[in-house]
This record gives sequence, C-alpha cells and structure tokens, in this order.
Amino acid sequence: IVEAKQLYRQPTMLPLPRSGTTRHAFRCLVPVVYLALLLSTECALSSAADVDVEDGTTKSESPTSSDHLSSSTRTSHPHTIREGLHFLALGDWGGRELWPYCTLSQVRTAAGMSSVASSHNSSFVLALGDNFYSHGQATPRRFAATFERVYHQKSLKVPWYVTAGNHDHLGNVSGQLAYHDVDPRWNYPSLFHTMKQAFRVGVGDGGDGVDGDGSIMRSIEVILIDTVVLAGMHQLSQPSQLGYFDPLPGPASSLEANMHLRWIEHHLAKSTADYLFVAGHYPVYSACSHGNTDYLIENLEPLLKKYDVTAYLSGHEHCALHIERNGMDYILTGTGDECCYEATNIDGLPADADLRYLLSAEHNDNSVVGGFASFQVEASGAGDKMKVVYHDERGRELYSTDLHARVKPVGDSLVMKDTQ
Repeated sequence: IVEAKQLYRQPTMLPLPRSGTTRHAFRCLVPVVYLALLLSTECALSSAADVDVEDGTTKSESPTSSDHLSSSTRTSHPHTIREGLHFLALGDWGGRELWPYCTLSQVRTAAGMSSVASSHNSSFVLALGDNFYSHGQATPRRFAATFERVYHQKSLKVPWYVTAGNHDHLGNVSGQLAYHDVDPRWNYPSLFHTMKQAFRVGVGDGGDGVDGDGSIMRSIEVILIDTVVLAGMHQLSQPSQLGYFDPLPGPASSLEANMHLRWIEHHLAKSTADYLFVAGHYPVYSACSHGNTDYLIENLEPLLKKYDVTAYLSGHEHCALHIERNGMDYILTGTGDECCYEATNIDGLPADADLRYLLSAEHNDNSVVGGFASFQVEASGAGDKMKVVYHDERGRELYSTDLHARVKPVGDSLVMKDTQ
C-alpha cells in the first residue's frame, strides 16, 4: 500500500502523459493496478520457501491394478505408529487456472493448516476433490504452483490422500493419478482407494486392543470414493453458467456405478477399524447452493448406516456444515479456496436432519474467507472419542463436535470395543 501511494505522489517515477486530465487519471490508475497485482501474486510470493517433498509417515503399496478404477489399500508400517491421532481434511482447494494458479484465500488457509498441523503433529491430510480449478489441468506447472508451493510448510509435508471432484473430471484426472508415482506425498493410486493407520492411546489392562507394551491400540480406516463416477456431473466450470447448481444427472454408467458400490460395501463389511470414514467430493446432504445428492442418499447412505460408519466427509459446496441424521454424521468442509456459497437449499434438508453447524454467505459472522477441518483422538485416555474442529483460514476454531468409536459384532450382539 505504501509503495502504491508513492507511485501516485511521485510523478517522476512514471512515464506520465502530457495531458493534464490523462496525466491525473494515469497517476490514479497505476497504483491501483500495482496493488491489485501485488495482492494477486501473494500466493506466488509466499512460496519462496523450499518445496522439496519429504517422505511421509506412511508408506504406499503399488496399486492392485493399472486400471484407474481399481482399488488399492494404504497401510502404515509398525514403526510409524503414533501416540494419539491428528489429521486434517480440506475440500475445494484447487487455486485457479490462470497465473499465479492459486488464490489469496488458499494461501492463507494453507498457513492456518500449517499452524494447526504443527501444533498437533498431524499425520496426514485428506484432499476432498476439486484439486485443480477450473478444468482439472493436472500439469507439472499446476502441481508446482497450486500444490507444492502453497502447501510447502514442513508440517504439511505428510501424506495427502486424494479423491477427485467434478472440476478435476473436466480435465486430466489421469495426470493426478500419475502424480502418485512422482511425489511420495501425493497418495492417489486409483479413483477408489483406502488408507489405514494404527495409533496408540492410554494404558491398557489386557483387554481387547491392548498392545504388548500395555498401551491400547486403535485404528482408523478411510475409504476414498469417486462420487463423480457414482452420481455424474455437469460439463460446466463456472457458477455463473446456467445449470451449474442443478441436481446431478446420475452416473454415466449404471453398470460401473453398481460395480463400485459393491466395492465400497466389500471394504465396509470387512473393516475392523475403530474409526471408519468414507470420503468423497459430493455431499450426501447439503444446505448450500448445490443441495443434496439424490444418488448418494439412495445408494450410499444405507451402506453408511448398515456398517456403522463413523462419518461421511465431503466438499463440493464452498461452505462448511455438520449434519446429523439418524445417528450418522455428515462433515462438509469445502472452503479450501474461498468462502462462501449461499445456503439456498437449507429448506431441502430432511425434516429429521439436525443441522448442527453452518458456515455460508449468510451465516458468516467472523468474515471467514477460507478454512479446513481437523480430527483428533487424544493420546491420553481410552481413545473412544474423536474431536472434530472446523477452522477458519487462520486456524482459529469456529465449531467443534465429538465423534465416537464404532461398535463391533460379538456373537449376535453389538458391543463397544473395550476402552477401559
């Protein structure tokens, strides 16, 4: 701002026109343009730090098939087991397709993520789609400018587990899949894949889940799914386009969608994780501009309830919300790049849906411009409770809630895992 003022006050700094009126207009215009360029390039300038990718805390197995629609499971090696658990989730963070390929809100949100991740020693990040706006240009330049240089902080150089959004499918999703073999931080072997991680909590007394050293072993599993394959998409890239917020058309191939629903059910049925999440781009329920996803309500929600999923995580809407319905939690965090859409579909939620938190254009008392979510199981205690926090771009807490460890079958009954 100071430099912009100097441009106006010191005419000798500029090759000004001779005409008085034109001269004055030129003197007014140049500092405005200068300031706009300065603000627009903050995301590029902020990445002066080293962007070399360090090895993460979990290791990857090769995809089980070269087919991009195949499954792959990521597991942690024993030496990576931590005390407690902390991770982040970020949706709709994909910058922009013109230079400098990122936005000011995205950069500020990355700084907030880094602060929270550093304070809590986060072990991974879930990237919930729309990774490259607006047409999914997954080129080396975009990976460098939109991902590596924005999320360059040491605390964010942990594994990122990725799923795609509708904007990614407008472009080169195969480029994102191929980057799995380039950057050890980028975990995206296939459109549908899973990750698992074990962690220690408390001190055990010989009950179920107790490790040899006396601590209680807990685990998390995340099943990452491609909701575009399941629910379809519109071939539109801008909210200003007619039909951008219309209901989704359904899958391009019902046969393919059914095959992946069977894959999802298979992995849900065999999971023994204490915390089991399903993560995709489209929400099941939403109060914001896109609204509910009918296909997921009809076909995915019954599986979430049947297999006692801890929560469903999503993005897509550039807002944030927490909905609970019939014991199922829906966590939406879609403000990685900007905030916020309007809550135009709040009346479209089911009557028995409990909207516990909403950040939207009309519900934004703190002037939030970006954000993300964090998840934590304390190292002390039994590990039967997970705290979820919604953060703004600075990492400040906006809202929090608790999720609880799953139950598992014992004989014909369902009991809580031993947490004493």
